[in-house]
Amino acid sequence: MIELRVQYLAQLRTARGVADESCHLPEGATLAQLLTQLAGTHGAEVAKHLYAAAGVVQPSLMIAVNGTAISVRQSSQTLLRSGDVVTLMPPIAGG
Repeated sequence: MIELRVQYLAQLRTARGVADESCHLPEGATLAQLLTQLAGTHGAEVAKHLYAAAGVVQPSLMIAVNGTAISVRQSSQTLLRSGDVVTLMPPIAGG
């Protein structure tokens, strides 16, 4: 079992109701598995920021692992380790 920290920014922080949290995943878990777990456990308001229709990760979601940007396409190949910090930021709308 690995333990990591997830940081939520912008609208995702509002939807989740916290700025960050600790998460547990099995050894060998990927970033994609973390996103699936978060969407499944935190409800539709959080899930809509993580996934688009048809269960595809939101292409506009910005993800960093330990401060390094990770593309959405890399999420299924990005292995997570204990102590990692994953930052999730949906696009910020403005006017």
